[in-house]
Amino acid sequence: MYFGKEFRKIRQNRAYSQSEVASSIISQSAYSKFETGIRDIDASIYLQLLNRLNISAEEFDYVRNGYSYGRKQNLIHKLFSINYNHMELLRSLKQQAVNFLEEQYDQDIKKVYLICEAFIQIHDTKDIEKAQNIVDPIWRDMSKYEQWYLNDIRIINTILFLFPVDIAIKFTETILIRLDTYKDFRDAPRLKIAFKINLSLLLIKNKDYVIALKIIENSLQYAKKRMDYSLLALHFSREAICKANIQGEGSSEPLKKARQLLTFYEDYDYWERIQQEFNHYTS
Repeated sequence: MYFGKEFRKIRQNRAYSQSEVASSIISQSAYSKFETGIRDIDASIYLQLLNRLNISAEEFDYVRNGYSYGRKQNLIHKLFSINYNHMELLRSLKQQAVNFLEEQYDQDIKKVYLICEAFIQIHDTKDIEKAQNIVDPIWRDMSKYEQWYLNDIRIINTILFLFPVDIAIKFTETILIRLDTYKDFRDAPRLKIAFKINLSLLLIKNKDYVIALKIIENSLQYAKKRMDYSLLALHFSREAICKANIQGEGSSEPLKKARQLLTFYEDYDYWERIQQEFNHYTS
């Protein structure tokens, strides 16, 4: 597939000449032929040219598709942004995955389908074991990988709570180390925060309240500015759960912070879910 036309639009918008973009990467004449669709370029040159234009491959693909994700990327993006308690959206995404797979098999879209089906089964049957069996092929495939990349890590984060607690804790510790290699790469720091807060709940379920509290306090200390309001409120509520179980007191202040934050943003449904979680783990 030739992308020269899109490169030309971006180059002209940036007021670059062909020679400025091509300099030290590819000859100007070869670049000109690329823009006009006469020749293609290899992947390494493609990435260098994008870097010269100061645009990522992901953004370029988004712009090239008319400022929207391609069909596959759109389904994957929906999976990571969807509210898993919203059954109508989950069923719709599942059907879209089915439609895609009927036209062509794709391993990533198969994962989208299985994850949707697992969450739907949990909602309809409350059968965690059945949901675990549904996503088991995902884990069996991913356990063979020598390294996990960001999309793999996002998928694991989505279904982490379906693993046995001891295994989930072990995997999370490995993933947190892996995420250190990404440092400030895009949303990797936020993903690390999400794993830490998920790890805190696993530890709470395992009654390891002291360790969970340390993880929460560490995450709050170093990542408070990176959190959105809902994630920050969740940190406060988990802090309250730990303190209530460790000390029997001291939980009112962090829980009050969570309530004030969610009230300010008028997210009353989320505040109700946080209260339910607090009551469940402190009763």
